[in-house]
Amino acid sequence: MNIKKITLALIFFLSGVSLFSQQVISGYVLNNEDNKPIPDANVLLMPLNTGAVTGADGYFEIKGLKPGKYDISVSVVGFRTAHQHVTLKEGANRSLKIYLDVYTQGLDEVSVVGESAEKRILNNVNVEPVSLKASSDIILQKHIEHQGAVTLIDAMKYVPGALIETRGRKVKQFFSVRGQTYPYPTYAIDGVWQKEFYEVTYFLNSENIQEIKIDRSSSALLKSLSPLTGVVDVVSRKFDHKETDVSVRYGSLNTFDAGVVHGNSTEKVNYMAGLQFFGTNGPEGRNGHERVVNFNNDVKWKINDKVNTTFKIFYVDGMRQLVQPIYPAAKKLMLNKEKYGPLTTLLLSSVTEFKPKDNYTGELQVNYMFKNPKYYIENLKTGDTDSYRELDCEFTINYLNTWKLGKRNVLRAGALLNHWRVPDGKRYYHGNPANVFTWSVVATDQQRWGKWLVDGGFRLTQEYYKEWGGFAIEGSGGKFTDVKPITNEWQPPVWQATAGVTRPVNMLLSFHGNVSAGVVAPRADALTEEGVQPDNEKRVNLDLGMIKRFHNSGSLTVTGFLVSRADAIDYSGKTLELDNGDIVELYKNQDKRNYGMEIDLKMPVVSWLSVFANATAMKGEVRDSTSWKKDDEIPVFIGNVGANITRARFDFNAYMNYTGVYKNDRFVDKSYLQEYGKAPLGDSFDINLNTGYTLGDKKNIRVYVDIQNLLNKKFQTVAGYPDYGIIVSGGVKIRL
Repeated sequence: MNIKKITLALIFFLSGVSLFSQQVISGYVLNNEDNKPIPDANVLLMPLNTGAVTGADGYFEIKGLKPGKYDISVSVVGFRTAHQHVTLKEGANRSLKIYLDVYTQGLDEVSVVGESAEKRILNNVNVEPVSLKASSDIILQKHIEHQGAVTLIDAMKYVPGALIETRGRKVKQFFSVRGQTYPYPTYAIDGVWQKEFYEVTYFLNSENIQEIKIDRSSSALLKSLSPLTGVVDVVSRKFDHKETDVSVRYGSLNTFDAGVVHGNSTEKVNYMAGLQFFGTNGPEGRNGHERVVNFNNDVKWKINDKVNTTFKIFYVDGMRQLVQPIYPAAKKLMLNKEKYGPLTTLLLSSVTEFKPKDNYTGELQVNYMFKNPKYYIENLKTGDTDSYRELDCEFTINYLNTWKLGKRNVLRAGALLNHWRVPDGKRYYHGNPANVFTWSVVATDQQRWGKWLVDGGFRLTQEYYKEWGGFAIEGSGGKFTDVKPITNEWQPPVWQATAGVTRPVNMLLSFHGNVSAGVVAPRADALTEEGVQPDNEKRVNLDLGMIKRFHNSGSLTVTGFLVSRADAIDYSGKTLELDNGDIVELYKNQDKRNYGMEIDLKMPVVSWLSVFANATAMKGEVRDSTSWKKDDEIPVFIGNVGANITRARFDFNAYMNYTGVYKNDRFVDKSYLQEYGKAPLGDSFDINLNTGYTLGDKKNIRVYVDIQNLLNKKFQTVAGYPDYGIIVSGGVKIRL
């Protein structure tokens, strides 16, 4: 049968839209700065998910519409996406003028649209180098919803090269890219760096998230205090009109979540408040119950034309049982029953932006994090129990500045001070206090020479140990018993330097290159088998990439990367059991390197179908006394594919991940290691489906079914902690 006929028949079947309606929404898309028409802009009409592309005169026209309320989204390379609400009355057409603001960050702000965009570049003081554009990702709120993601970690599953290690230990999940498993990427909330936020990423509800910006490269400078580790920047929900979202879901293993998010925007104030509750019973008989509540509140106040400030409150509480492992995990881990409750975590922050001059912007960030979870442990063999608080406080003040030095040069600089205090110790080092001061300075510069954009930067960081008792482990390991805590001592400074170049060929094609080098310090609580802190790691990172954009708003990104690590800080595969049953992981220094290529394709095929595919092929190597050998702890291949179908009131979303085989001896029983060696991990297909139907006259109610791990595979990312298997859930989301 003719393929065109099949396609037309399918479209007719899915749409259910009257072909006889002649009502039209039309208009012009214009540049807000000079009122000139913008060609090739994508005009998307929701919830129909249909649209048009503007012509040379900026004109668009969408025909065949029924009366009702619609949301229009207009996007084009080089400009900020605009949104507009339109009501189409019976028998009446609508003619619009939609104005776009020049985009204010990344490649498009300087290299593509030229000098007009440079007037707005000061609006973002902590934008990372443009040369890293090919190594970055943005996950939007609509993508998070289509994935059925409940938490921040869930939402990052399909990033190129992403690996999420799920376990039942004190840190439940780690997110990494490109095989970078120690140190892991750091986190920022609305551009504000967080020291130990990785401990609560799996509790942050996705309903509070507007978008997630991920720098896969290790060369980010301005949002990260930990050199050469990559950054995940979580952007909170924003509202441009009054809106309330209510959602509820229930599924297998008594898995559930419910919440409400409300926001509004006025001339002076923009605010958001969200309250969510989620939990699960976990795998049967393995101590996996969770009950967690989130509260998130943001208020942005425009004081005047030169000053605006944002206040944030983020609070997490509840209970989490640490899932018990199964064989081949170490027997001593299987005999422990552990939990956290309460999980008390409070984050308070403010960001105040100053614009006293056209060529200068300053930003003052103040951040306070308070964590006070209570930990319980029971040894099932002896019946012994123990419990203690893990109080953790940190305060950060950070000031960033941006100057436009001439017509083509932008300089950014900043200074930061952090005070981290753990009066009773934490995690496996409870009873050993920490009191650490950290200071850091950073400077970056970017210049445009014709069509070339060049950037560079430098960050210097140093810690002062008022007290650090992490080494003084009073456990059963004789090597550690007599190690004294550090007091009143400066630690060696660590540094990072970057240089990059970007060359746009035209509006749709650009090339990017970046190289960075620096020193990575081990975590303060890291110990080797000898009972000392590992040496600093010396790292060099290289990124080379190409971005090809398409007129239909799709894109193809190809990136090559190389990470060379001298004295790499890594897990040794060995552990130490303390008297209270806690397991301490030990580290080592070893020369390592990994290199590979990433391909990322995003493509709207037709108005009702969009697809994506990405693949990361990489090779890890470790040097022993004689030569380089394959690092079998890094997957050789990670790939993702997905499709989104939206037609009329129906949507269907399918995602698949394949993670290649890798191995690890972390948490593995000694007898297993002696007989089989490292435990095999990965080599798994994970298929997830999410399908929904929209109800209501305003099409503001979505009823959906979500299926996670459709194949019901019990794959493992950490030995002894298999996936829970298929999870089927159903839910409803109402937008008021």
